Amino acid sequence: MYKKFYGFRERPFEIAPDPAFVYLSEVHQEALAHLQYAMQEGKGFSVITGEAGTGKTTLVRKLLSNIDGNGIRTSYIFNPIMESTDFLRYICNDLGIESDGIKTRGEILTALHNYLLQCFTQDEKVFLIIDEAQSMDKNLLQEVRLLTNFETAKYKLLHVILLGQPELNQTLAEPQFRPLKQRIAIRYHLRPLTMQESQEYIIYRLKRAGSRDLNIFDNSAIREISRYSKGIPRLINIVSDNALLTGFSQDKKHIGKNIIKGVIRDLEIKEQLSWMQKGKPFLKIVIILFLILFIFCGLLFLFWNDLMS
Repeated sequence: MYKKFYGFRERPFEIAPDPAFVYLSEVHQEALAHLQYAMQEGKGFSVITGEAGTGKTTLVRKLLSNIDGNGIRTSYIFNPIMESTDFLRYICNDLGIESDGIKTRGEILTALHNYLLQCFTQDEKVFLIIDEAQSMDKNLLQEVRLLTNFETAKYKLLHVILLGQPELNQTLAEPQFRPLKQRIAIRYHLRPLTMQESQEYIIYRLKRAGSRDLNIFDNSAIREISRYSKGIPRLINIVSDNALLTGFSQDKKHIGKNIIKGVIRDLEIKEQLSWMQKGKPFLKIVIILFLILFIFCGLLFLFWNDLMS
């Protein structure tokens, strides 16, 4: 809607993880380097954590876009909430393993093991990449650990990269996951962007979108965006996109602090309304319980009066 108005080829603040729009801050460069090292050296377990919206998924998309395909095969699971057999079957299908006629869990594991051995003889590494790993069932996480037992005398046949929110670290710290934690060779935590990095991020995305004017957002607007988003790229995108739409509707080529404040106010109202909508079933239950308690107390009071009289 506003692309022509601002002179963009593309919308600069889409939420979708587009590798072409990846801004590599210092911390993101370090995280990417850790992942590339894990792939080159064939590390057994790697863990990348960060708050929601810090760019974990975008980072792994960037990683996968850099793989030339020679020597590395990957299975990428973006939603690991599934039952164990479905999980194994998904991995096989994603890797291109022929699964027709395979019914039991044992048969699936045998097919996967044979595939891994074949890749090893061809000097190919196989990586299982699991996004949103903090939401995995704990039994499934144990299943992943057991999959890394596929190995030769010297080398692991399957390598695993876990991407998750900080809750993943809490899970891995539990005693039952001590064997898994001991296998983690690469570990990195993505912090949010600083104020300076937030400014560079906004300018970078404007430039990638084809803008000739890199000062569409003035300094006060950028400070307000950084304050509200706390350096989370996803929130920066949401606020910036809405601000451009508001600027377009007001016929303003440049975005100032007032527009950002208005956008934030609207977003917070929507968030509150959304919370209220989600809370309606709970509120109904509370109200019903309160009415039942009120009626019960009233009946008890009447019964007590009759008894005393």
